[in-house]
Amino acid sequence: MDLLIVEDEASLARLMALELQHAGFRTALAACGEDALFQTNSHSFDCVILDVMLPDLSGLEVCRRIRAVSDTPIIMVTARGQIPDKVAGLELGADDYVVKPVNTEELAARIRAVSRRRQGGFGEAETVYSMGNVTLSREQHRLTVEGVEISLTPLEFRMLEHFLANHDRVQSRTVLLDAVWGADFIGDTNLIDVAVGRLRRRLQSVHADAAIETVRGVGYVLRSARR
Repeated sequence: MDLLIVEDEASLARLMALELQHAGFRTALAACGEDALFQTNSHSFDCVILDVMLPDLSGLEVCRRIRAVSDTPIIMVTARGQIPDKVAGLELGADDYVVKPVNTEELAARIRAVSRRRQGGFGEAETVYSMGNVTLSREQHRLTVEGVEISLTPLEFRMLEHFLANHDRVQSRTVLLDAVWGADFIGDTNLIDVAVGRLRRRLQSVHADAAIETVRGVGYVLRSARR
């Protein structure tokens, strides 16, 4: 797997690269946002490890620009306690986040997890979910509404797939965390609310026949919007 590590602190970037290489990854480095954008435009990476604090563009702006043209998995790196940055990163399409100081074993596990989720069930029989004008193909990683292909981030795609597979059944935040991020996710459950809100607005913006409803005190449920 090819990784791009976007980190302006040279010693930390080299250490992360070395440890991830020992874990079996190939790594490239970018010390600023502009370099990160140049490299992601000229090379196909399997995952981008993106620090929030960079000397030129913020990591959040880099995330936004990458996500506008690519569904490459993005893992944000934040300082401990920077909840607003974590929330903003997910709003902009990041798939996951880790907190400094970075534990390389945890980071490697998260990289493999987002990669597996992005690849889906390669080699298996095609799985297709439909609700009204909404059709989602897991193997093709493709969503269409009224036959028009709609772009989703990898995280949004996984969440919608889970909702479609369990439509009309209320999903608690814990269940969503396990299904979308994985049982080993270490983070804030309120990030689910952010991710669900983003997906809800996306479905509304394309007039999808599927709507995510809040079940107060319990979680969320996907139901037909044509009732």
